[in-house]
Amino acid sequence: MVMFLLTFLFLYGGIHFYAFMRLSTVFPFPVNIQIIVIVLLIILLFAPLLTRILESLHLELPARAVAYIGYLWMAFIFLFFFLSVSFDILSFAYKFLPFGTAIASLNKITIGLAAFLSFVLVVYGFIDAYRVRVVNLEVQTDQMLPSSGKIRIVQISDVHVGLIVRERKINLVLDKVKEANPDILVSTGDLLDGELNDIMSLADLFTEIKPRYGKYAITGNHEFYAGIEESLKFTRRAGFEVLRDEAIQVAGINIIGVDDITGSRIGIVRENPRAPKPLPPIANSGFVLVLKHQPVVNGNEQFNLQLSGHTHGGQLIPFRLITHLFFPQDYGFYSLTNNRSLYVSRGIGTWGPPVRVFAPPEITVIDLIGKPQK
Repeated sequence: MVMFLLTFLFLYGGIHFYAFMRLSTVFPFPVNIQIIVIVLLIILLFAPLLTRILESLHLELPARAVAYIGYLWMAFIFLFFFLSVSFDILSFAYKFLPFGTAIASLNKITIGLAAFLSFVLVVYGFIDAYRVRVVNLEVQTDQMLPSSGKIRIVQISDVHVGLIVRERKINLVLDKVKEANPDILVSTGDLLDGELNDIMSLADLFTEIKPRYGKYAITGNHEFYAGIEESLKFTRRAGFEVLRDEAIQVAGINIIGVDDITGSRIGIVRENPRAPKPLPPIANSGFVLVLKHQPVVNGNEQFNLQLSGHTHGGQLIPFRLITHLFFPQDYGFYSLTNNRSLYVSRGIGTWGPPVRVFAPPEITVIDLIGKPQK
């Protein structure tokens, strides 16, 4: 965690330094204005850290206020950096053309355009983060399934209940789930975000959903960051059965829940974090549904469908380039070898900025179509 914070502050600080140098080069400020801007940028740079400190002191309202300011700024400065660098590259190419505006004028135009577009995208992304979509997916199988041979599974992922995702967002999600009328509800990790102060009662909102074949959840990385025991208590209070490297059979299908690898990486679970974790054995030939937070398929694991999340679909469009480097299968439906399939959800909540730019939140409705039992 210390290395993560140092790396984050180094990179995030570098983006702030770039923004300041870019602005001061194009729009020279008096020294006193430069000092004010530098102080403001330093405060905004450390806002995420200040948020966590206020959370740990149980100062919820100040923490939430600082979180909104700091994280909205984070979205703006990341988008500004991405757009400004893109415009810099275009400007560099532009100067080789035999026509056009002087470079100094062009720099003012591009930096103004980058700031304007970043602001518009943050406003759009903030609003769009509350517009939960429903993604419908149909999966065919030769397996026997109860009654009519159809089971509806609804996947929620990466809700990130915490400082920012509260009753309003949760109720929007639950309304969509109720409309879908699932036979099974699954949560593929990161139901929680960070600190668990004063949010345990929010688990009761999930108890309204009572699918006939149950609710099942797995851990994500944030369950371990928040504190695994309290996270499990929240998830179970929400009515989920937590599957931790376990397999159960329900409604004629096998559901395997895989613990997130983060527990091994940070030493909570005593396992080799580099070694692929084998799936629990299945004692029958029924349909196998795997719930695994991170969209990684190890070797020739035997299953029919894996549901994952974690990537948020990039959350902010430039980050899709980064998530794709770490997880080539970072969003959507993928057909794998040996009649296996993988679906990676964009998830519902947000991590950091309460903003989603061209990566809208979703719940996934999977209709599993098999042969009706006679």
